[in-house]
Amino acid sequence: MLALAIAALVAVAPSAPAKKVTRATTGPNPFVGVVSDDTFAALGAGGPSYLNTIASARVGLLRQKFDWDFLTHNAQAGGLNWSFLDRFMTATAQAGITVMPVLFDPPVELTTAPPGGALRGNYPPKDLGAIGDFGAQLAGRYGTHGSFWAENPGLPRLPITAWQIWNEPNIPVYWQPRPNPQAYVQMLKLASQKIKAVDPNAEIVSAGIPDTHIKGAITLQKFLKSMYKAGAAGSFDTLAVNGYAPTGNGVVKLIANIRKVVDKYGGSGEALRVTAFGWADWGPEAKKGRFTVGAKKQAAYTSQAIKGLWKARFKLNLRGIVYYAWRDETVYSGGKDFWGLHTGLLNLNGQSKPALSAFRSAVASLH
Repeated sequence: MLALAIAALVAVAPSAPAKKVTRATTGPNPFVGVVSDDTFAALGAGGPSYLNTIASARVGLLRQKFDWDFLTHNAQAGGLNWSFLDRFMTATAQAGITVMPVLFDPPVELTTAPPGGALRGNYPPKDLGAIGDFGAQLAGRYGTHGSFWAENPGLPRLPITAWQIWNEPNIPVYWQPRPNPQAYVQMLKLASQKIKAVDPNAEIVSAGIPDTHIKGAITLQKFLKSMYKAGAAGSFDTLAVNGYAPTGNGVVKLIANIRKVVDKYGGSGEALRVTAFGWADWGPEAKKGRFTVGAKKQAAYTSQAIKGLWKARFKLNLRGIVYYAWRDETVYSGGKDFWGLHTGLLNLNGQSKPALSAFRSAVASLH
């Protein structure tokens, strides 16, 4: 899951298979990622962030929403806020951390949102190829042969190579007024074509699709089946799952099952990524929620998932995993409190939870 807005903001060659992912002996492990929207906000604005502590935990990847609407703010007409992104990319490169952007949230005038009475959430663009145009523009600056790297030869060269297209399109709030797997496949295909035209080595990653039964959503397996029936196979490189499950071992079982489902529907050529998993230590669903488990179990399940997914990575053709999130979040604008805001390894005050120590130990143990 991603926040609908970033808290604290101011102002066709497939990529390497999972079996080539190895542990970094000192420093960041490219297999392990986190989401930290407040780090993105702080770095882009030129302020202090959690980046050093994230790097010290051997995190090798930041999965970060590149909010198209936000990035048009304070930018030249028709352009993006390149200075904000340049500051972010400079800092992550210096820390040895790669970025995987989620291409998301077009300016409202480009979407299918009605002029009045729009529902809360995100509408797809009128032109389903527009996300690909956005990605191609970014790839031209930060991709394998991007101008940013040519302009900054003193930086460690860590180009963006993996591009995630949208977020959780099987949930109404992220694809209003209702999910449409056929339209999403068209978006994915066009994005792949346009980004690979700029960077043929780019890895095109599907949106993270959760296993959910909330009202109006399409279940994970049904959405996948519809995607492959609509011709998704072979049009992207990696299928992403937002792998929320009641326990750490449950995450591993979920992804193993999805590997079988994807192979059955014709996606045996696609690798997998887990682009979100996590548990809340507390929150409004503390007594009845499947994912609100208390501090002790949050730590234990985090360790279970990291170690189990690493162990199964070859069998599952799994390219990487992302914990959601580095720090707890505040309630989204127009939303309400729920378990997903309390999955942080740090609380809102920046204090470490037991899960942070478990996370660090688990990542350090990978070999």
